[in-house]
Amino acid sequence: MSLCINPNCPRPDHPGNSEANDCQACGTTLVLEGRYRVMRLLSSQTGFGIVYEAYERNLPKLLKVLRQEHTEIPKVLAMFRQEAEALSHLNHPGVPFMTQDGYFTVMPPGQTVPLHCIVMEKIDGVNLAQWMKQQGNHPIHEQQAVKWLTQLVEILQQIHQNNYFHRDIKPENVMIRTSGQLALVDFGAARAVTQTYLTQMSRGGVATAISSAGYTPPEQEQGQAVPQSDFYSLGRTLIYLLTAKAPTDTHLYDSLHNRFDWRPYAPQISAGLADLLDSMIAPRVVDRPATAQDVLTRLQQLSQPGVSQAKSSQQVSSVGPSKSGTTLGPSFGSHSGPSLGPQPSETTLPFGSNTSPADQQTALQLGITTPSWQTLPQTATFGRRRRWPWMVAALAGIVVGGGAIALHQRSISPPPIPSVLAAKVPVQLQRTLPDHSGSINDLLLFSDGVRMVSAGADKTIRLWDLTAGKSVQTWEGQTSFVNTVLLSPDDTHLYSGNADGALQSWAVASGTQRWQQSKAHNGPINTVGRTPDGQQLVSGGADGDIHIWEAGTGKWQRSLVTDQGSVNSLVVTSDGKYIISGGSDRTIKIWHIATGELKKTLTGHESFVNTLAISPDGRFLFSASADGTIRKWQIKTGEPLHTLSGHTSYVNDMIFSRDGRTLSTGSADKTVRIWNVETGNAEQVLTGFGMLIDHVVVSPSEQIVTASRTTPAIKIWQREQ
Repeated sequence: MSLCINPNCPRPDHPGNSEANDCQACGTTLVLEGRYRVMRLLSSQTGFGIVYEAYERNLPKLLKVLRQEHTEIPKVLAMFRQEAEALSHLNHPGVPFMTQDGYFTVMPPGQTVPLHCIVMEKIDGVNLAQWMKQQGNHPIHEQQAVKWLTQLVEILQQIHQNNYFHRDIKPENVMIRTSGQLALVDFGAARAVTQTYLTQMSRGGVATAISSAGYTPPEQEQGQAVPQSDFYSLGRTLIYLLTAKAPTDTHLYDSLHNRFDWRPYAPQISAGLADLLDSMIAPRVVDRPATAQDVLTRLQQLSQPGVSQAKSSQQVSSVGPSKSGTTLGPSFGSHSGPSLGPQPSETTLPFGSNTSPADQQTALQLGITTPSWQTLPQTATFGRRRRWPWMVAALAGIVVGGGAIALHQRSISPPPIPSVLAAKVPVQLQRTLPDHSGSINDLLLFSDGVRMVSAGADKTIRLWDLTAGKSVQTWEGQTSFVNTVLLSPDDTHLYSGNADGALQSWAVASGTQRWQQSKAHNGPINTVGRTPDGQQLVSGGADGDIHIWEAGTGKWQRSLVTDQGSVNSLVVTSDGKYIISGGSDRTIKIWHIATGELKKTLTGHESFVNTLAISPDGRFLFSASADGTIRKWQIKTGEPLHTLSGHTSYVNDMIFSRDGRTLSTGSADKTVRIWNVETGNAEQVLTGFGMLIDHVVVSPSEQIVTASRTTPAIKIWQREQ
């Protein structure tokens, strides 16, 4: 289907539009700017514009079209153009990516007033207000608040350094990408800090009253917004997340005395963080932090050893406790507190979130040394990590090994591998498997090396015959996006985890469902794993929990609260004694499966741990991260052995060769690297994919199967001879 954007078109969804370049009902062009074809209406109820999903070839985009009745209102048109101007100058994953030519007009035939359009990156996910509702409106804990605040201040730093300020920060304007990265949206109120503006400010201000109740600072209500106004709105947004109460809630705001008293409703945070937020929401601009760097410096000081984390004397103890990472969690169905990861909803875009061109070279372009925003999707291996994310696949079920686990904790800094020049080997596309209508969230190879299963955002699971290159079975009727899949040891049963928290088991031969836990997690399931005997199933979610299930019946056995933010990946050792989990907090944790005791925490990655895999011989653990590195650990001692470097962007997937000699990794840098497991050296760099690689499978016949969250197509490649 191809839609016409002409508001006066008598049949914008004319069936003949699919194959035409012009609307068959009114003649308006269907290929906007020669590049974008509109596929569906997303919303006609958003402010001054109508929002569509459009495609540039196979890349989904967000298209905003200003309502025609507003085109001749100068202030509205100026705000619409201002959004385009601001976005085109910002190059950061924390804002929707837009090219310099992303603003354009379309003139329908026979009309004299053009349609004004903005096309930008489509961010898949929910906003913070939606996320809070999905999590049951539970206050977030301090660790999560600091992470999110850091991300948002880093975004503001980039915006302010480009001489803009946002002016409308509120929960509805902060999106959670499926990777967990926050992004500011709706730049319609953004203002450029020009010399004219600064001169006007020195003479008494500029009349620009953009207001959102409870989040707008006093000076902005009077039409005198300044860059520091963003800190006020951001502080109020964090207070909403920490208290689960809107700033206008009568529990927080006493209108009679004009007093805002929020601390008693956030007893879970330290006095230091509370003081920082109070400084950000100070009524007078001069009492707020002067720059984004000032806020980042104070956030860094909060995390330094020796800095007091005592609770504020104004806080009370009546609000429920936060989770502990060293104790067993509550029984199934009694969870409390929110998850870190996003939960896609039916009102959001069904395909995976897009990665802008900026995401490929952000470290170089922005000079960021602590890439807190460098995150991508995930699913688990034997365990499977989530493909996201919302983050997103490890491939075959990998039988993982393990030995005795040392009980101490350590800070990890594995030695780097000496630089060895790897051979660059181009690949050729052999076949495209196009049946999915949404992004691919996981790929998994059967042990026969011929069959493969894929999980999609179109709410289906598909079984493929790679030799024939066709789908031979489809599991439809899923309740939400399918994030992760796993096979039983004998390949007869399939397990799937969904974005709505549902966990399911299927019989592969008949395609029938064996059992379902509709609310296995309070949020998306990111990863599933199993014990080597196939008797126990393990699931990890965006809610930060790990649940252990009886694989045959789906009966819950016990839970672990990881305190890792979002559990992105997990594996089970070959002796069945330990679960190893990787999280969005950059840590790897080792748990005793029978007791739930935390045995060890491994640190060293500088961004999210995207996936884990254990070598077939059970000796080594490999962890891949959004920091672009793979780390090799000795399982028995937890000792860091090597850091495998070479990828220039997020490492999203790993798969061992059947002989265990090599490890293949797929990355957002559009390459697959083949590593020697023993030495850690890269032997080959496969190039020519021309796509971000979120999932990779290597068949016994040396076919490379890849999938990306930006397209529903699965591609099969062969090395060039």
